[in-house]
This record gives sequence, structure tokens and C-alpha cells, in this order.
Amino acid sequence: MSPARKATPPAFSPREFRSSLGMFATGVTIVTARTASGDLVGLTANSFNSVSMEPPLVLWSLARTAGSLPVFSTGSHYAINILAADQRALAERFATRGADRWSGVAFTDGAGGAPLLTGAAATFECFNRSRYEEGDHVIFVGEVERCQHRAGASPLLFHGGRFYTEHPLQADPSAPQPADARFVGSYLGYLLGQASHAVYRDFEAAVAAQGLTHIAWRVLALLHDVGEGGAIPVGQLARDVLAKQPTVTKLVQRMADDGLVRLCADPQDQRRTLVAPTAAGGRVAGALIAEARTRESTHLAHWSASEVDTLKRMLQRLAAGG
Repeated sequence: MSPARKATPPAFSPREFRSSLGMFATGVTIVTARTASGDLVGLTANSFNSVSMEPPLVLWSLARTAGSLPVFSTGSHYAINILAADQRALAERFATRGADRWSGVAFTDGAGGAPLLTGAAATFECFNRSRYEEGDHVIFVGEVERCQHRAGASPLLFHGGRFYTEHPLQADPSAPQPADARFVGSYLGYLLGQASHAVYRDFEAAVAAQGLTHIAWRVLALLHDVGEGGAIPVGQLARDVLAKQPTVTKLVQRMADDGLVRLCADPQDQRRTLVAPTAAGGRVAGALIAEARTRESTHLAHWSASEVDTLKRMLQRLAAGG
């Protein structure tokens, strides 16, 4: 019989451990119970997993320092509510200390009075079968007495410390496929062009009202980003606005005549011309940027913050050629 061995001390920091764990994408649950006096208890947890089919067992874990630990340790039942994608706000509320977690929350009573949240993707009503203390957490194993799920519901996801509401499970493979399967209805270039037109068409009038062309507006936007005292070489501007350098050279000369930009020689290379913003150009750019952001908010009013962030990151990646 080999001698007993102990694990070697960790060669990583708690932060590194947490970041590595965060690479495992999970669903999100709210575990609920009712105290002996009838008070409601609930908390957000992503440490949920199945254990056994026969008997039907699931597990989750809770920090030993959690104030609700005595309730879950001594109660006969609790419920595990798997959240749907549209319940992100609920997940955040039940994860916030001091929040009024139950105000306005719709639920029905499950086994032992444990609340079953309305709209959850699935619920498990569990008998509090056993508990195991390991490290700084207590592992709860529940024996499922009843379960139900909402067909077609898309679950909320958690990854890298963030909630995600859009993911492949939202596309139900059993649902009817879109009727438009033509090339122009599915080709990326066509779709991007249509999307660009939908976003930009109303903004064109604001650009034209300032006496600017589309390229001139992009030049002012780029110069606005470098700020007062900054400058951009004409060649770089041409690449960034996707235009030929002679075209941009003529354009910025006209813009300089109108007082929107200032031209100067590059002190590092006298053959190269730099373009810098003027105060007047900055005011025009600032007004148009505010208008653009307002219109963007209108277009994306029904998108979640994570959906908007994902869309922009994917477009940035595509624009960079990756």
C-alpha cells in the first residue's frame, strides 16, 4: 500500500485560480428556500451540476461565510431555478448584497414552501439530502422530488465574470428555418451592407447639413479621437477612411480652407503632411458624434448591453481581418 500523499501547495494566486475557473461557461441559477418562520431566502449561484439519474440527485455549493447558510443547512427543502436569458436583471439582483431581492418577484410555492420563480427555464424541487464541508464552501446534494422546464426557453449563461443572453441555444434547430435562403439573404457582405444602410441612412442628413461628405465626416471623427494637439498623417487618414491618398489630400486642403482642419509638415519627415483638428472642426465633430450616438441608441434600444458589446467586438474583429 503506497504511503498517503498530500497535494502540493498551489503555484498560483487566488486571482489566477478564479480567472481560470471563469473560462468554464455555466448556466445561472437562483437557489430559493423558506425559513421556518416563513421568510423567503434566495441567492444567485452557478455552482450547479447533476450527480445521479437514479436516484435523481443534483448539487450546488455555498460559501461557509454566507448568511443564508443556516437556512439551507437546516431546512428540509430548497428549489433550484435555472434562469432564462431574459432574467439577467433577476440574477444580478439576487447576487447583490443588501438588495430587496423579493420585491415584485413572481413565484409559486414548491416543496417545503421553496419559491419557484415564474419564467425560469427549469426548476428543481429538492429534498435537502446531504451536505459536505470542503474548503471554504459547503456542497449541498439535493434529491429531486419534482422538476419542470419551459420548452424552447433559452438559458442565461455566465462566463468570465459576465452574463450572456445571446448564444447558439437561442437558435432552436427544430424551429422552421427562415424562408429567405437566397445568396443575397444570407451572404455576409450583403447583410453588412444592408445593416450599414439601415444604421447610417438617417444620419446622412445630419452630415450633409454640416456641408460635409461621408469621407469628410470620417476624417473629422478620426481627428476628434486624437484630440486637441494631436495630428494624423494624410497617408494614414487615407487608409483609415478607405480612400485613395490623392483624394484625401485634396479633401483635407478644402477642409483646411473652411477652417475645419489645420495642415502642417511632420517635424520628423518634412515631406509628410500632418492633419490636425481645429476648434471649429472639433465643434462640428462633437455635434455629429452626439447625434450619431443618439441614433445608435435608438437603433439598439431593444438590444441588451451584452448583445451590443458582442456585436461591436465581432465587427471590430471582422474589420481587423480576423
